[in-house]
Amino acid sequence: MDPTIKMYIILAVLVLFVVMMLSGKFSFPLIGITCVIIMVMTGAITLSEGFAGFADKNVIMLAGMFPIAGQLGRTGMVDKIKTKLLSAKGGGDLKVVFLLLAISAILAQFIPSQTSIIMIMMTFLMAMGTDGEVTLSRMILPITFTLTAWFGKFPIGGLGVTTYMMLNQFIEAAGGTKLLDLFSIMKCTLIPGIVCIIYCMFTYKWLPKREVDTSAYERRGAVGEAPKLSKRDEAITYIGFVTAVLGLVLSGQMGERSFMIPLVVVILMIYLKVIDGRQFLQTLVAGPVLMCATILAVSSAVTSSGAGNLIGSGVLSLLGGSPSPILLVMVFAFASLLVTTFVSNTAAFMVLVPIACNVCMTAGVDPRASVMAIFYCSVLSVLTPMSSGGAALAYSSCSLSIKETFKWAFPLSMIGLVTTVINCLIVYPM
Repeated sequence: MDPTIKMYIILAVLVLFVVMMLSGKFSFPLIGITCVIIMVMTGAITLSEGFAGFADKNVIMLAGMFPIAGQLGRTGMVDKIKTKLLSAKGGGDLKVVFLLLAISAILAQFIPSQTSIIMIMMTFLMAMGTDGEVTLSRMILPITFTLTAWFGKFPIGGLGVTTYMMLNQFIEAAGGTKLLDLFSIMKCTLIPGIVCIIYCMFTYKWLPKREVDTSAYERRGAVGEAPKLSKRDEAITYIGFVTAVLGLVLSGQMGERSFMIPLVVVILMIYLKVIDGRQFLQTLVAGPVLMCATILAVSSAVTSSGAGNLIGSGVLSLLGGSPSPILLVMVFAFASLLVTTFVSNTAAFMVLVPIACNVCMTAGVDPRASVMAIFYCSVLSVLTPMSSGGAALAYSSCSLSIKETFKWAFPLSMIGLVTTVINCLIVYPM
């Protein structure tokens, strides 16, 4: 096939990928596999190139870590946290608010579902009653923002030890050699995370205080709650999680075999009947594994065909030809925050990260600060219900309107954006 025709086919597929992502009408795995099929059937890439992502070490690692992270949410940890929170109610509003936000941040390290965490936190607030200043209608958005801003921040949960590898896939696909490490998310986002929690602690009263009918959510939580693990299964889950994380931490010594350890742990847990084997197979199809493997194929094709350089040159020309590296980080951070105001945060960074990698490589600058700024700013918006599933649940559960929440949410988003750019540039100066 003529290289020019090949490049334009892949560019067309990239446009289709972006449109389908931003539409919100299709699942991410379906979008990825559709794009791969189109590229293979048109001859733009080979069959082996289209499905090479399934053999990627990071994708194999994801297949193991996400089931383990899901098991952590079924341990007795949640009940212990709830008891601690209720015992602190008499210690003053500020202490209760801090504990609510701190617990949200802690749960965000272990439980991969935002909506699950919000449901858990709603049960805490329901148990506290409606008297006083700390109410469900006032705390639901600060909690939602906190759990997204602290999602996988520390390398102790499934997301914390997998997200940086997923982002590295895009950097490597664009030809980058300077990669993120296990502690990159923590290092690049700790300042905005702390600053934003402080903001939430002292401004929650800006949000409306009202009675909320929680009966429907109480029933939903009771019906949809997964059964708790037995003492045996809980102990095996903790041991398996620690083993998987230690294996990844020691990847420098063990090499590529370390990426297999989470999957080995999951297989052993299936044989021990701690994890349901059928559910595990379903997560491989409906979860992040298929999505990451196929999106990696699209990203690699964009780079190898020369389409990445074409996109990079076009963006650079729009920014004046030779923009400063700092300007690049600021532009991508703002674009991420803007896009995630109207579409899901996952779609926002999945679309923008590959573009940023190609732009940075074309400009000859380290892409890591831009990648981290995009990733983090994509989760900082609670300006609208469209920004994430968690935000949609928060707005709908308490009948909040954008008009009511804007004066609280807009300053928070701007503070988060500025501190994120500063933090990323401190860690990865350009």
